[in-house]
Amino acid sequence: MSAPIDRWRRIRVIALEEQRRALESRWLFGFAVLLAALILGLSYFGLAQGREVGFQGFARVTLSLMNLVLFIVPLTALVLGVTSVTSSGGSLPLLLAQPVARDEVMLGKYIGLGTALTLAQAVGFGGGGAVVAMHAGAAQIPGYLCLMLLSFGLGWLTLSAALGIAALWPDRLKAISAALLLWLLMVVAYDLVILGVTSMLHGVPLEAVLFPALLVNPVDLCRVLVTLALGSGAMFGPTSAVLANMFGAKGGIALGLGVLAVETVVPLLVAVTVFRRRDW
Repeated sequence: MSAPIDRWRRIRVIALEEQRRALESRWLFGFAVLLAALILGLSYFGLAQGREVGFQGFARVTLSLMNLVLFIVPLTALVLGVTSVTSSGGSLPLLLAQPVARDEVMLGKYIGLGTALTLAQAVGFGGGGAVVAMHAGAAQIPGYLCLMLLSFGLGWLTLSAALGIAALWPDRLKAISAALLLWLLMVVAYDLVILGVTSMLHGVPLEAVLFPALLVNPVDLCRVLVTLALGSGAMFGPTSAVLANMFGAKGGIALGLGVLAVETVVPLLVAVTVFRRRDW
């Protein structure tokens, strides 16, 4: 009984130290400030094109913020995770020389970095959301909270992928390059690839292309889940419509959350397995 307790105690110590280092960095502080500034800016200047300024409610903020959050959260998590392993200098070999298992090191890093990233997101979402609520009311805040929670989950998911990349490529330059490539594929190139595939596959049902493509891209899957949670058919894109038509809104959300959980666990298992065997 004491062995599992000692094991989790070591993981906790590593996690707390990793969390402390991450929170002390300017990187996460700037991320939290940027997130809060985006929320306030989108709320206050959301109707500037119509020559109208002033705080808008959570419905407009959530829709405007969604793509920006899905843009910057994966990038932040990927860079945070990769640099934690590849930029450790002499601290990582020193840590591995201690009476601690390698899987405990990786799990401790994952928990500590994930907690720090979630805290930074909570500060950004909470600070910006509190100001919006004070000026524009709390109507339709569930959609905003849904975006916030999915943002938390996306951070843990991409952090898991970052640790997997860092374990596979210990060289910092290679790891960062691979992380940026993954980010470009998920956020930028995904729509272009899907558009190209659908245009080439004439006669193939749209669902046969969009459904599997949706499941392999967690960024687009989070976007679809926010859309389904908001429940407005006018906002449904083709991927949202495909998921809703095949499984219904509730079934689509349940399936999407299950897929996100799998896509979080699998890279972490890869990271732990490779980290155990590699000579650092």
